[in-house]
Amino acid sequence: MTVVEPAPKIINRRNGPLATQKTSSEASGSNGRSSFPVTTPRLPDLPEYTWQEVARHNTPASCWVYIGTKVYDITPWLDRHPGGRQVLLLAAGRDCTDLFISYHPFTELPGKMLAKFCVGQVCTTEFPQYQPDTGFYTELRKEVGEFFRENKLDSKDPTPGMVRLAGMMVACAVTFSLMIYSCTQEWSFAVQFLAALAFGMAQALPLFHMMHDASHCAIGHTEGWWAVVGRFTLDWFAGASMNSWHNQHILGHHVYTNVLGIDPDLPMAKTGSFRRVTHHQKWNAGYRLQHIYLLFLYGLSALKFRIEDVTDLLIFKKVGPIRMNDIDNREVLSQVLSKTFWLLWRFILPVFYFGVGAGRLLVLSLVVEFVTGYFLNFNFQISHISPLCEFTDGEQPAVPKEWAQSQLATTLDYAHDSPIVRFFNGALNFQSVHHLFPAVSQYHYPALAPIVKRVAAKHGVRFNYVGTLGEAFRLHLQHLYVLGVDHVLHSH
Repeated sequence: MTVVEPAPKIINRRNGPLATQKTSSEASGSNGRSSFPVTTPRLPDLPEYTWQEVARHNTPASCWVYIGTKVYDITPWLDRHPGGRQVLLLAAGRDCTDLFISYHPFTELPGKMLAKFCVGQVCTTEFPQYQPDTGFYTELRKEVGEFFRENKLDSKDPTPGMVRLAGMMVACAVTFSLMIYSCTQEWSFAVQFLAALAFGMAQALPLFHMMHDASHCAIGHTEGWWAVVGRFTLDWFAGASMNSWHNQHILGHHVYTNVLGIDPDLPMAKTGSFRRVTHHQKWNAGYRLQHIYLLFLYGLSALKFRIEDVTDLLIFKKVGPIRMNDIDNREVLSQVLSKTFWLLWRFILPVFYFGVGAGRLLVLSLVVEFVTGYFLNFNFQISHISPLCEFTDGEQPAVPKEWAQSQLATTLDYAHDSPIVRFFNGALNFQSVHHLFPAVSQYHYPALAPIVKRVAAKHGVRFNYVGTLGEAFRLHLQHLYVLGVDHVLHSH
């Protein structure tokens, strides 16, 4: 049984700094930014902390978060949390305002239970906060929750995903075996190349489906489901890192979607990037051909991610501006073992056991990774980098929209009527539904989309949608082209 250490004694910082921490003057801020003001009123007679002070409580011994303005010491709750301790430790020391509500969308009980853990309030925030909900997300959560209750459906039902995963892993085994066998039999390079293309496509499917759902706690109701399925598909099968993905995708992209300088999927600054995706960035002549060269660079994302999941986690301790909390030795060992296993089955065994030429395997592996990387990145990019989507300057003191409304403003849905598109991109064509309800299984998205559209229309919130994948792709290219060459957008 794990023993939870007692939380440190709390001292009102107006009377002095916390005894267990550095003073705020010693904290430079992990992202080098100035602090931002809170967007909800501060309360009298509550101890006040800067976000840097809260950020230092990011371990199992002392786990703090803040939601809105209130700071909560959830250390005693770590081993009692129905969703396990790892998701809480991932969020430790951070602003969980929007994470909390989007991962508990159909119940008010967690919010009521939090009250007893309140230890103070923040006077600054690490990143700009969204405006408080004025009713849109509240009504939407109620309607979607009623849909599941009335139809007696499990929002995290793992059955559809596990059935698909079995078929996908068979496809991966067959295409990879064909690629290796064609090399050992010295078949033509054309056959080997086609096998590599097929395996690259097959490799992406478990990531779109079960890995993605597991990373969002959207398959099953326990930490075991999320850890086993997520780490099997991403760490052991694909050779990447769920730890890195959680920080980039869950803490960064899903909370701060299209916020320049905060969303890790966007450039981190207004200058210096190889791509210009928002008018908040300064233009230079190098962007004129970005609609051409980016289509090639998208294919390198799988290789880039496998490198960065090591450097970000173990060296830089951050993904873009998102701080990465330290992991224990067990997690480090898991990273080493999964990487070793991946290298073993993907490279060492084919070369030293089956006799595949190292050079030929390297070429085919690059083809595989390019196809996987392009397939993944292409689907991510067209959902957010579009002239129909909005972008926010992360240097503003606050995001001008409510979080839920911002999710619709920064995403693009397409081809809802195509089961083929839905299968091959893991229902990412229902991007708006996914961002509003990340902890719901993707296999429910088609049924939820009409509800989202109806409630959005009632509240006057725009729902971005085009009818085909081709149109979404055309808009993405148009956006890259316009941001690269249109002089109207060059003035700052």
